[in-house]
Amino acid sequence: MLKRILFGVLLVCTTISCTQNTEPIVNKEEIKPFIDEKKFVQKSGIEKVNEDITFWTSKLEENETPVYKVKLASVYQAKFGITKDVSYLAKAEELLTESNKFYKEQNAGVLQALAQLSITKHDFRSAIDYAEKALLIGEDKLLSHMIIYDASMETGDFEHASYILENEITNKSSFNYLIRKSQFEDYSGNASESISALEKGAERIDYSESLSSWAHSNLGDRLGHEGNVPKSYEMFLKVLKKKRSGASYLHSLKGIAYIAYAHDGNTEFAKEILDFVHSNQESPDALLMYAEIAEYEGDDSLKREYLNEFYSKASDTKYYGMYDAELIQLAATEFGDFEVAEALIQKELENRPSPITYDLQAWVKFHKGEIEEARSILEDKVLGKTYEPVPAYHAGIILKEAGEEEKANKLLNYAKEASFELGPVTVRDIDTNLN
Repeated sequence: MLKRILFGVLLVCTTISCTQNTEPIVNKEEIKPFIDEKKFVQKSGIEKVNEDITFWTSKLEENETPVYKVKLASVYQAKFGITKDVSYLAKAEELLTESNKFYKEQNAGVLQALAQLSITKHDFRSAIDYAEKALLIGEDKLLSHMIIYDASMETGDFEHASYILENEITNKSSFNYLIRKSQFEDYSGNASESISALEKGAERIDYSESLSSWAHSNLGDRLGHEGNVPKSYEMFLKVLKKKRSGASYLHSLKGIAYIAYAHDGNTEFAKEILDFVHSNQESPDALLMYAEIAEYEGDDSLKREYLNEFYSKASDTKYYGMYDAELIQLAATEFGDFEVAEALIQKELENRPSPITYDLQAWVKFHKGEIEEARSILEDKVLGKTYEPVPAYHAGIILKEAGEEEKANKLLNYAKEASFELGPVTVRDIDTNLN
């Protein structure tokens, strides 16, 4: 795909997504063998993780050394990666916090582990604080710089992230550089460069099946976003066929479920895959896809059931702030709970003041009926600062209501280029507004 054009500029349809491929992509007979409990256990490595938890727990019972606490915290985080059970994040955080106190915040490895855990929790400010403390100690400065880069990309400090990428990560052919280069090119709207960097990164890490699986499942996501759905499916299938695919096994199955729904219109098989993923994860993520499929099928009652269940579960404080963005949208658009939406958006802006978060703020204002405030936020904080299709869609709807018809239509057409990423329900709404 050619570099995406900044919002507000005339758009020309040049992508694969502009021509809808109606041939089904997901081969049911090819995928069904992977919807299997034994295969999941074998390929995810969950048994080895459980064995490691038992081993390090027993070692810790014999000797309460911080070294064992850090080891156990690491395998707890690995189990979270597979199961999405946040109780393991809480256990890991407790162990790392105790270790950090023992070392009086002078152990770079422990500080870096706390920083990485903070990113998982979506506590990006804390991640930067921990990593900067580790940086001052001076051990493994590269890892500290990479953590700060990762968190800076989330907080919208793209200038600092760019500086780290080009000046602190010196090996430009390394996996660590290439995956971050891919992310930055994606943020910059350079889709082909982003995918190329991620492909090179995947080649560099072929000695680690879990990291290779991570890279290929992310390629599946990225290729789908750019409209290359057949190639996206190929990447997800590649992950499933690996001997050890780790946490990427269920992620790839979920990606294939989305292809079955959003591209093929095969909602029954999409739900069958999703049922398997949902049964093996302790998170509410799948409920949002269930709700979207229900809306696509015209079952508003079932859609509401799924959204209510997600809203209730994701609001639990045990999830930290991991679902704040989704809760903000639902509070404003589905439940009309603007007090909750605005409280969460303020919290999110403190933690993550990026164009994506400001777009959410504008979306909340719009649903409150504060059209001018929403338009002002868009003009000041969003338009021209992100290439993502969701903010373009939101901006198109808002500006249409504000009477800026021509600009709104350009934005809606831009968003529609990412029809697969946005999904059939959103595309249907875009078409309604364009017509």
